Amino acid sequence: MIAGLLALASGVVLAAALPPTGMWPLAFVLAVPFALIARAEAPRDAFLIGALFALGFFGVYIIWLPLSFSLPGMLGPFFWLLHPLLLAVLAAMWGLVGGLTRLLAGRGAAALWLLPPLWVLGEWLRSQGYFGFPWGTLGYAWLDTPVGQAAALVGVTGLSLLTAVLAAALAAPFVSDERRGARQARAWLRLTPALAAVALLATAWWWGARALPASIGPIESTALLVQGNVDPFGRAVSAARELDVHLAITELGVAGMAAAPDLVIWPEGAVIGYDLDGAAGEAVRERIQSAAPNSTFVVGGRGRDAGGGLDRSFNSAFLIEQGQLRGRYDKHVLVPFGERWPLIDTLGGAYRAVFGALNLPMMTSTTPGPGPVPLASRLGPLATGICYESVFPAVSAAMVADGARVLVVITNDAWFARGDGARQHLDMGRMRAIETRRFLLRAGNDGITGVVDPYGRLQAEYPRFTAGHLAVRFGLREELTPFVRFGHHWPWVLLASTVLVSGVVSIGRAT
Repeated sequence: MIAGLLALASGVVLAAALPPTGMWPLAFVLAVPFALIARAEAPRDAFLIGALFALGFFGVYIIWLPLSFSLPGMLGPFFWLLHPLLLAVLAAMWGLVGGLTRLLAGRGAAALWLLPPLWVLGEWLRSQGYFGFPWGTLGYAWLDTPVGQAAALVGVTGLSLLTAVLAAALAAPFVSDERRGARQARAWLRLTPALAAVALLATAWWWGARALPASIGPIESTALLVQGNVDPFGRAVSAARELDVHLAITELGVAGMAAAPDLVIWPEGAVIGYDLDGAAGEAVRERIQSAAPNSTFVVGGRGRDAGGGLDRSFNSAFLIEQGQLRGRYDKHVLVPFGERWPLIDTLGGAYRAVFGALNLPMMTSTTPGPGPVPLASRLGPLATGICYESVFPAVSAAMVADGARVLVVITNDAWFARGDGARQHLDMGRMRAIETRRFLLRAGNDGITGVVDPYGRLQAEYPRFTAGHLAVRFGLREELTPFVRFGHHWPWVLLASTVLVSGVVSIGRAT
């Protein structure tokens, strides 16, 4: 009972370690569940500790979900009945890591060797596939510290592993080695892992501080970021009115600049009521281009392809230059239960019942795009991500490896009506700037609109929940960070580490 309460309380505390609260020293509270798992009497006890820790953490960290989605005009109070299901799934994931660690490593200090790679492997697996949900990744705790600059080397996954290793080292003095029976190590020897953790953290801090430059370098390009602040739910204004809103804001912003911006960015879904493809979209494209005749536009809208007897709909970003459609990026990573509905054709009756309880019509799934491919523009390739994609490191890294020199994110964060969801979304995107050493230009429907430098620092932002524009400067960069080059190997490194440590522990237990 006491162990469970400690795990639950520790999870609540950990929520304050991640941005936007950012009280990074609280990340070391991870040592508490690590020690409790290593001391657990049985795998089922370790499972319960991991699950309660997750329940405390996610119960606080993503409380914005029910606070926002249960509002009138959105999904209503029925969402409070669905939210516990998500918490239960997340709790089970961390619970499985705890139980599996105890099963493979046994009781005692050996579990602390296995926990870091297995914990982070579980974290990575949670972000993959059809139901990928990377919210709450441990490595974000270091975002606003010099340690966060190591993301250019190892990505946020590597920072998570660092966090887990530090936690295991701090837990070590509180976990005895069962294989040594009653023989107790000397006090100074038991403190050695904790002292090593301090030295490791100090080294990472020192390196990160040296990585921050005195100046960023050439900032030769300009962009106008447009924030329309239109109603994304009831579509309270017509599609034509929404187009007029974005055009008017763009014209006003361009008029206030000394020269036409190189790039104009409209948010996700800005022209959702129009077809911008082909000859049918020519008139609309020309109207958009007229607001800034010499600029390149990235505009969020809806792409459609009719092929094979299917009318497929995409969440798209359109690249417009000289009134012509030069490229279209279709969102590849879709929001589970937001843009895609698993087994909706098979479970149509169940979905109708749930949608009816939420006062929604029957939904249809968005088609995922073919993959992360940058948009080719006059400025060079643009790594254009749409909303949810900005929390997945692999998306931006793949486009930068393919030649992109700046990151562009278009989003609609109006879903995050209450709480820290929108700020968490922005902060995770800031880590993408560090991982790739690229400027990040972000245009949101109701915010957060802003520019982030290649070191993850928010240089400027526009007030949320207001319509307007933000003129920014940015640079185009060519370098490829170690993370961009090698970060895709992390899953194999974690898996190999888990297998290796498990094997060594098993041999040690047998002898």
